[in-house]
Amino acid sequence: MKLRHLLAAACAFACIVPAQAQTFPTRPITIVVPYAPGATDRQARQIAELASQTLGQPIVVENRDGAGATIGANYVATSKPDGYTILFSTPAVITVAPLVSKPPYKYDDLVGLARASITPHFLAARADAPFKNVTELIAYAKANPGKVTFASPGSGTAVHLAAEAFADAAGIKLNHIPYRGTAPAVTAAVAGTVDLVLGAPGTIGPQVEGGKLRAIAQFGPTRSPTLPNVPTLKESGVDVALRAEFGFFLPKGVPSDVVAKLDAALAKAIQSDTFKEFAARALAVPAYLPGPEYQKSVDDERAVFVRVVPKLALDTK
Repeated sequence: MKLRHLLAAACAFACIVPAQAQTFPTRPITIVVPYAPGATDRQARQIAELASQTLGQPIVVENRDGAGATIGANYVATSKPDGYTILFSTPAVITVAPLVSKPPYKYDDLVGLARASITPHFLAARADAPFKNVTELIAYAKANPGKVTFASPGSGTAVHLAAEAFADAAGIKLNHIPYRGTAPAVTAAVAGTVDLVLGAPGTIGPQVEGGKLRAIAQFGPTRSPTLPNVPTLKESGVDVALRAEFGFFLPKGVPSDVVAKLDAALAKAIQSDTFKEFAARALAVPAYLPGPEYQKSVDDERAVFVRVVPKLALDTK
């Protein structure tokens, strides 16, 4: 009799566990954007609206900006790993920040859930620069070591480190000039104060089309539809491919069945015509990747920065 009761209890428990998993989510989900309101949270809100239709629960988007995006990232990293708190960000919050600003979380405290989109970045030169392409830039920089300047939105930012990764791979030395944000960095290049600047289509594109800057390379692995005539760095002989990827991250330890349900909803949203139309207006490229593949991409990016950062004397104040 006792054995029969034990078997019955075990069967009941086995039936309850899947039923509980199938109920996720039973309450609203929160997506944290670690930046001030702008283009990133608009993208998150568009995806959240579409994914909520699949999950059957509201998805709330919260901006928790500050400290170079590490406040929002730490909030998610230290949240309960139940799938109800998600980070939407570029990988820089975990590939760059732990190497530079030493936030309270570690690299592996956040795990890739799904990639949403890619925003290509272009290397652009001032209109009257003495080089018209990457080959000429490298030759000029080697002949004039330390004289070629480039602007970034701040020391230790992902853009700064991407430019340094290019210089490292090309075997040249660039003189870094940090500015307080992307806009003043681009303005400095337009004014001819600096030789180079790295930026997204929304900031670089209009200046290139207006003849105020010359785009000489695309930092991604493929050419961008925004400026299709601009070659990639790899096409130009430098084996570096870095881009601004926007994606979702979870605190480590979220149950696999919950991860699968979230991933399926996000995949449907990101691959929808509605999001594709939104992304086109935002000059982004929908680029869904499931968690394991996205994590591999993030790991590859971190490997580049791990090699570059120790070579730099960074002042991130």
